[in-house]
Amino acid sequence: MTASVRPWKGQTGRYQVDVSGKHDNGERFRKMEVISRPTEAAALKYAVALEHRLVKAGPEATRPKAAGQSVDKWSESWIAHRKAKGLASVNDDLGRYKKWISPVIGPKPIAAIERRDIEAVVTFLDDAVERHVISWKTAVNAWAVVTKMFKDASRSKVKSLRVLDVDPASSVEGPERGEKKSGPYLFPAEFMLVMKCERVSTRWKRLISIATYLYVRASELEALDWKDVNLKQRYVQVHSATDREGDLGTTKTGIVRKVPIEATLMPLLEQMHRESGGRGSVITLPPLESLAPRLRKYVEWAHEDVEEPVRAELLADDRTRRPLTWHDLRHTGVTWRAVRGDAPKRIQRAAGHSDLRTTDTYINEAETFEDRRTFGVPFPRLPLAHLSIPERTAWLAANAAASCKRAVNGLH
Repeated sequence: MTASVRPWKGQTGRYQVDVSGKHDNGERFRKMEVISRPTEAAALKYAVALEHRLVKAGPEATRPKAAGQSVDKWSESWIAHRKAKGLASVNDDLGRYKKWISPVIGPKPIAAIERRDIEAVVTFLDDAVERHVISWKTAVNAWAVVTKMFKDASRSKVKSLRVLDVDPASSVEGPERGEKKSGPYLFPAEFMLVMKCERVSTRWKRLISIATYLYVRASELEALDWKDVNLKQRYVQVHSATDREGDLGTTKTGIVRKVPIEATLMPLLEQMHRESGGRGSVITLPPLESLAPRLRKYVEWAHEDVEEPVRAELLADDRTRRPLTWHDLRHTGVTWRAVRGDAPKRIQRAAGHSDLRTTDTYINEAETFEDRRTFGVPFPRLPLAHLSIPERTAWLAANAAASCKRAVNGLH
């Protein structure tokens, strides 16, 4: 028989107890617990006492229960709990669970899940990456669901979800990570070419402007309502995001934040506010899958119109670089703030970064430009004439409103 203890995740006064042995009938057993004790010696004393209790209790007491709630069944309650909390990632997490986790451990009793079961999930993910079925980032995202699941299964404040004494995923290495590709951002001059391009519609110019100057995620922009825009104090409160089903939930990090409205964005927001009467969504997004391809197309058009080549890294797609995506407009806005020299803490708070190290990556990028004049002026003045409703549309709108007013007057 053996009884051992080790510090639990570096936490003072917390120890993992690991007891194993053999009953008189030759049947082996093993029991792990996380306990609180003032010293390692006190924890070891508890482990020895636990060992004797288990031997005395006999085989029936130490056999793992074959029956019980399956991981699939438990996950239904877990997902429902997360939906009730309004977490924006719930539907994505459910999809990852069904595709990459359930096939490996779904039918098994959750109370009997051990380290080797979690390792089997990792092997399944690594194999899918090796066969080019998924990217390493998809595997890492699926692994994040595993770690969240079993953390809650062992530590949740909701008793019905807490079914394990020890988190079996806590000491398992996740899937292999590949090389992280470098993503681009737009320089102010490149951004302005798109704003002045006659082939790009007003709607898309407005979308691109707001996404860049407020550096919000697409899901946050889709959820943005005029009630969240304070034109008097010049800030936008970002507190919700849409999921893949279009339902409102929390932001990616769960952080509610105020994003200051740049002085150069104010005229556009004021005009859009007048047009909408300050009611409803700030702007309607097209299907999310169309955002990145359209953005790249418009960047290409803008450069064609002035007979300039597109900067290679905006469209590069190789082992270390990826092409421009819609999310890179967020990177653009945050990078511009860093280049302007804004305080890191202010950038972190406005961008909604949960970790200052994320903000530091933008600060480091800004340091690339020793002479900031070569970068261009961040958040340039928007050419409102290119972002306004075309005259013909405005005339039709005014004419329709006048006709409606005459019709109403005729009723009295």
